[in-house]
Amino acid sequence: MGIISRLFNLFRANANDMLDKAEDPEKMLQQMLSDLEVQKQKAKKQMTEALALQKRLERDTEKEHKKAEKWEQKAILAVQNEKDDLAKEALTRKKEFTIRATDYEKQLEMHRNNADALRSSYQTLEDKIDEIKRKKGILSVKQKQAEAQENIYQTMEGLGETSGTMETIARIEEKVENMQTRAEAYQEISMESDKDSLESKFEELEHDSSDMELALLELKKRAALPAPDEKSDKKE
Repeated sequence: MGIISRLFNLFRANANDMLDKAEDPEKMLQQMLSDLEVQKQKAKKQMTEALALQKRLERDTEKEHKKAEKWEQKAILAVQNEKDDLAKEALTRKKEFTIRATDYEKQLEMHRNNADALRSSYQTLEDKIDEIKRKKGILSVKQKQAEAQENIYQTMEGLGETSGTMETIARIEEKVENMQTRAEAYQEISMESDKDSLESKFEELEHDSSDMELALLELKKRAALPAPDEKSDKKE
C-alpha cells in the first residue's frame, strides 16, 4: 500500500498546486488523469516484474524440493546397499536442500503477499481513475453551464446599462414628433388657406352680383323706368 499511498499523496499535491494557481478545472482534471495514467503504467510494470519474480521463486523452490527428494532417494539406495556413511552424506545434502527450499518458500509466501497487495492497490488505482473520468465528465458539463450562465448575466448586465441609449432614443422620438407636429400645422394652414381662397372667390362673386343689381336699378331710375319689382306688381 506504500506505493499507492505515495501516489495519491503526489496526486493531492498536484491537485492543490493547480487549484492554487486557479487553472481551468477541466484542464486541471485532464492533467490529473494524465499523471495518474503515468503512475498506472509504472505500477503495471512493477506488477509484471513482481509476477516474474514470483514465478522464479516458485521454480527455485520446486528445484530445491526435487534436489532434496533426489538425495533422499540416494540415501535410501545407500542404506539398501549397507553404505551407511554414504547414506548419512546423502541425508546431509537432503537437509541442506530442504532448508534452502524452506527459505525459498518463506520468500515466496512473503512475495505473494506483497504481489497481492500490489494488485489490490493497482485495482484501487484503476477504480479511482474511472471515478475521476466520470466526475470529469460531470464537472465539464457543470463548468460549461456555469460559463454560459455567467455570459448570460454579463450580457443581461450590459443590456441593463442602456440609460444613455434610451435618452438618445427619447430625443429622437421627440424630434420626430416635432417634425410631425410641424407637418400637420403646415397641412392645416394650407387647407385653411385654400378654404379662405375659395370663400373669397364666392364672396367676390356675390359682391359683384350685388353691385350689378344696384347699378342696373340706378340706371332704370335715371331712365324713368319702373323698378323691377314695381313692373312685376303692375302686371299682376
